[in-house]
Amino acid sequence: MAVNYVKSFSKEWLIHRKTQLDSYSGTDESSRTFYTKTGFLRSELEGKRVLDVGCGMGRFIEVVLKAGASEIIGVDLSDAVQAATDNFRGNNNVTILQADLHELPFPDESFDIIYAIGVLHHTPDTEKAFKSLVRLLKPGGKIAIWVYPDQPFSVWLYNRYTGLIRMVTTRLPMGLLYRLCWLAIPAYYLRKLPVIGVLFRLLLPVSGHKIAKWRWLDTFDWYAPKYQHHHTSNQLLKWYIDSGLLVENDDFYSGSIRGRAVYWGERSKARWL
Repeated sequence: MAVNYVKSFSKEWLIHRKTQLDSYSGTDESSRTFYTKTGFLRSELEGKRVLDVGCGMGRFIEVVLKAGASEIIGVDLSDAVQAATDNFRGNNNVTILQADLHELPFPDESFDIIYAIGVLHHTPDTEKAFKSLVRLLKPGGKIAIWVYPDQPFSVWLYNRYTGLIRMVTTRLPMGLLYRLCWLAIPAYYLRKLPVIGVLFRLLLPVSGHKIAKWRWLDTFDWYAPKYQHHHTSNQLLKWYIDSGLLVENDDFYSGSIRGRAVYWGERSKARWL
């Protein structure tokens, strides 16, 4: 069922079904990533109805479940839903659904919490994808997203360079690209060499994650997707303002922003709290 532009995600998550689950990796990396990139507190999730947009194999569902959410619905357009379903089979608090985020089958004002981490920039239009989610927030509900940042200049330059590499990698047969990305595993040691390691990191960027399978996954995840947009914090802020959300961030994590839907009668123009 997976649409063409999400085929790479179907492949990576059906292979790496558990790689990024904290319970599998023996780390707290997914937990730290979730709380850093959303800004949510554990207390904000407890007892809440939560929507995970682009859930993949359920990396962050596990985190939110541990925080005490009463119901979590994970949606993804790719076949990664098969892995997520297996990972949470038998858990009555989790529902996995394969669906297009632009046409989610939920009535307005359905969720207390919505998040999309590293997802929306892989759609044809990041802004349109974000704005399609806002209607699903209950009054007072909160939404947080994280996308690839495009600032400062050094990041902009790096993104443009890797974009040139991606002009090649996104055209390679997917199976071949996945096998090539295995090179990120031994490259970890080359990256540590003086001078040569610096040049290697600049000329052929690959993941430097300490877990070998995670390096392979991250490298493929960077070079395979058809769409990979980058955005500034000002762009994100404008989307929230245009959507009538109250922006809650007072300390941006690069590429992330959190906002709250207004209550009836509350000032509807977005502003810094």
